[in-house]
Amino acid sequence: MERTRRNRVLAAATAVLSAALLTGCATGFDATSIKPYAPSDGIEANTGDLRILNLLVVSTGANGVVSASIVNRGTSRDALTDMTSPDGTVDLTGNGKIPPKAAIRLGAGTETSATISGLTKLPGETITLKLTFRRADPVTIRTVVVPASGVYSSITPAPTATE
Repeated sequence: MERTRRNRVLAAATAVLSAALLTGCATGFDATSIKPYAPSDGIEANTGDLRILNLLVVSTGANGVVSASIVNRGTSRDALTDMTSPDGTVDLTGNGKIPPKAAIRLGAGTETSATISGLTKLPGETITLKLTFRRADPVTIRTVVVPASGVYSSITPAPTATE
């Protein structure tokens, strides 16, 4: 009787210890759950005090619109001064000013916007964009091209004037 009881206690202790050890395998300093990630379709990047959030290109065929938010976490004013891509011609409009402790939005119809003509990438492919700032270091980002449908249907290039 004593031996059976001891075996049960030993089996229960082994089960509890095994469960504790096995569930702890993904913890620690390199655990996936503590790594930063972008819970969106776009890409995130950092340069200096600036954080670029959800950067992507919305395509309508040979043209596209860059969609993103740029947050200035610093105490000094900065500005987006240029954007280029080997995958099309980027037209950056607006003043691009990013006040300290504030954010700007890039998209169709925003104060600062970037459109791409001659887009050589299709939805689902990646595109390379280089963003240049007045104070922060330039940053080159590979992001995704998405179609102008679903949640992105309202982010399309502004119509061009016809004669």
